[in-house]
Amino acid sequence: MKTYAFETWDVFTKTRFEGNPLAVVPDAAGLSDAQMQTLTREFNLAETVFILPPKDPNNTARLRIFTPSYEMPFAGHPTVGASLSIARARKLSGLIRLELNAGVFPVRIDADRPVPTAQFENPNLPAERGPAPDAALLEAALSLPEGSVDRGAHKPRRIGAGVNFYFFKAPLEAVRGARINSAAWEELDMKGLVGVLLYAEGGENAGASYHVRMFAPDAGVPEDPATGGAAASLPGQIALSQKLADGKHEWVVEQGYEMGRPSRIEIELETLGGAVRAVRIGGAAVPVSKGEIAV
Repeated sequence: MKTYAFETWDVFTKTRFEGNPLAVVPDAAGLSDAQMQTLTREFNLAETVFILPPKDPNNTARLRIFTPSYEMPFAGHPTVGASLSIARARKLSGLIRLELNAGVFPVRIDADRPVPTAQFENPNLPAERGPAPDAALLEAALSLPEGSVDRGAHKPRRIGAGVNFYFFKAPLEAVRGARINSAAWEELDMKGLVGVLLYAEGGENAGASYHVRMFAPDAGVPEDPATGGAAASLPGQIALSQKLADGKHEWVVEQGYEMGRPSRIEIELETLGGAVRAVRIGGAAVPVSKGEIAV
């Protein structure tokens, strides 16, 4: 039997017990794939991230990210949380580079703030990745009022930027009231997708660009408090739904309010000719606990 140190962090928040909880194993060398999956189920959080030595010594570390059901090529809140865990342990600030299964992610650490932040650039640009379900199927799957899902410019789409989600828009009150209907959910084709992201313009706080909720029961996550991977794909949905001026845009996405885990995700994107040319996702995270787990 061997023991491994672990930490837990709350990500996309400056306040403990808000945001999205994350388990971090800072030195995962020696763990098998099966052991990583078992530990993730034991922590029973949306995701657990395992930090390993990089394959390329020019990079800072390698990350492997698991949900309770399977390994992810990329996910946002583990990337932010692991970055800040590494930065704190190694006393780093500025640019680091992390190897994920979905590519090498540059991450900018700002360690001088009262609550340190991390911002990663996704090497995978968002794009439409196949057909989406009929709006009526999505309304049924999330117990939404008939006709509430936008069928016009913001029609449902399958968008991915390393991982894929269904995106669809509804009025804010409908988004707040969404609930999974298990029988109707089974009618959705979720092969190759993490989950569905339901969004509305505005939100609970002044300055919020979008209020979102993400449901992924097939990943073992009935609802997620903050989904950086979906936030990285959201610009692709918006760019296909409305004209975006060329240049830099900064959005704030709020999530997790219906779960009592309010989260703030900051999106920075660059557009040219109406197309998304760069996406960066940032936010704060705070350490919550640490300990050892035996394998």
